[in-house]
Amino acid sequence: MQSGLQLHLSNYPALASLEEHVHTETSFCLVIAGSYQENIRSRVSEHVRGDLLVCPSATPHAQLIGAKGARKLIFTASQTAQDYLTERGIRLDQAPCLRSEKFLQLGARLLSELRNEDAYTALAREGLALELIALFAREKQCTGQTREPAWLKSARDYIHDECEQNITLEHIASEVHHHPVHLAREFKRYYGMTIGEYQRQIRVELAARLLKEGKLPLSDIALTCGFASHANLCRSFKAAYAMTPSQYRQQF
Repeated sequence: MQSGLQLHLSNYPALASLEEHVHTETSFCLVIAGSYQENIRSRVSEHVRGDLLVCPSATPHAQLIGAKGARKLIFTASQTAQDYLTERGIRLDQAPCLRSEKFLQLGARLLSELRNEDAYTALAREGLALELIALFAREKQCTGQTREPAWLKSARDYIHDECEQNITLEHIASEVHHHPVHLAREFKRYYGMTIGEYQRQIRVELAARLLKEGKLPLSDIALTCGFASHANLCRSFKAAYAMTPSQYRQQF
């Protein structure tokens, strides 16, 4: 039996760095060992064992593998499956991620089939991959985080565009015509972080780009990215990338 499913197991050495790149197809990734940080869609996220995440097609992302390396089971989602999820409010283009032991149980079965090669292997692999996608969608809907309201997306975009400015919650709320308390609550519910955490994340990402692209002094980068001081930049950067800005620059 022929199957359109693409499935492979990838192993990454400790502290490896994957430069920003894109994929031509939307894929799912199950972390089965180790950990890594990923920079995607203006987010820096830490992924560990049990995470099942989506990498949308044509979406730039970069990764920094953890101190113990990483092992990932990667498989594609057919266009039919993607359309099915989109119709039900599951936004794959937002690169969602969930963590569950249930994913690992199915992943173990999928790994077992990866070692098989018989007349039914392709059918078994495709069935298990679809079962993982369905479980992901069910878990996602249970969180209540499907499609964010347009006004909330506008708020997120505004924060992103003005990340170097010290804008207040009240100012952002006035821009989208919603109460500050309501904005703060919905932002955390949909994006899994506070507005302050998101602002800090965007600034750190901007600092990372400047560190790779040029030779600006760290104090200048700190001011350009909206940090109060060089020390403030260093603390936030190390929390996000597990290294200082100077160590990060040395890698590039």
